[in-house]
Amino acid sequence: MLNDNPAPGASAAPLAGQGIDQNPNPGMLLFLLFTIYQVLNEFEDGIVLIDRENRVRWVNAAMRQFFDLSDCDVAGMPAGVFARTFIAPLVEDADGAATIIAAPRQEERTVRDLPLHLCKPGGEEHWLEYTSRPVNLYPMRHNRLEIYRKITRWKLAEHRLSESEERFRTLFNKGNDAVLVFELSPEYVPTRFVEVNEVACRRLGYTRSELLALSPLDIVPPEKLGEVSAILKRFRLNDRVLFETEHVTKDGRRIPVEINSLHFPLQGRTTVLSISRDVSERRRVEEIRRMSFKQIERNIEQFASLGDLVRQPLQVIVGLTALDDSPVSEEILRQAAVIDGLVDRLDQGWVESEKVRRFLRRHC
Repeated sequence: MLNDNPAPGASAAPLAGQGIDQNPNPGMLLFLLFTIYQVLNEFEDGIVLIDRENRVRWVNAAMRQFFDLSDCDVAGMPAGVFARTFIAPLVEDADGAATIIAAPRQEERTVRDLPLHLCKPGGEEHWLEYTSRPVNLYPMRHNRLEIYRKITRWKLAEHRLSESEERFRTLFNKGNDAVLVFELSPEYVPTRFVEVNEVACRRLGYTRSELLALSPLDIVPPEKLGEVSAILKRFRLNDRVLFETEHVTKDGRRIPVEINSLHFPLQGRTTVLSISRDVSERRRVEEIRRMSFKQIERNIEQFASLGDLVRQPLQVIVGLTALDDSPVSEEILRQAAVIDGLVDRLDQGWVESEKVRRFLRRHC
């Protein structure tokens, strides 16, 4: 049986019928095989050589390490038995993988880039990529070369990238503000959107594909096109622009928005990230506050004139009553004095109200 991991100086002579072409120079044949094995043994990828009888001819050191073959003599083992015994138990979806790897030999059978997730009992994990192809080069014609390429780093990087993208998507889509991304032409004219979040689609009433077919100028009122175009041209001098405008929904409704836009280079193009906040509620609160303040102003003005309106008829009553010395007149004068005191208190209240008005003007 052929030594499947020959050491320097060890014989690597082929067995009869194992698919190695007969060479009139056996020494050269041994040298070629020994050199090939030594080179393949330095690879970080697992390598298995299958002979024309579909038996394992040789495995390299990386393959032994991947599948814990250090104490196993696998040379001469049928490829199917080898796959089911050593590979399938450590690979997820073992049945499917073993079926492909252990399939009956076909002269031109080629398998490319079959991913294998290797899970060892101790918790060690590897990602491999299996490729099998016929070898028609001397001195191994009619053999098959199987490569278990180690792609663990790529898979980990892919996984981290996927997680990062998922986090980005979550942040991008789960906020309360609409996020719209578009590019600017060299003339600072906005092009179609290149990315939009779920909030933007939901607020404006478009599907994602419909919104990506539009540009920022397609969702503002016609009378504000010039204003918005002029604002976007500020990016010639500024990296960030904050402004208010209106967005028009698919069904024609207008939504007041505050837009915070940032521009930056992306893949050689000027890209704008716009965060659009619906300020309808803020506008409603501001209108309520404005109307409330206006009502307070009217009340204070009425408050200021109320004292005079009361004092004038009161003075007439007091003057007429003073002409009569009867007990009734005295009682009227006494009650008039009480009313005058109340009016004084109203005057003082007006002074306090004026202070309130000044405070509201300053802070509201």
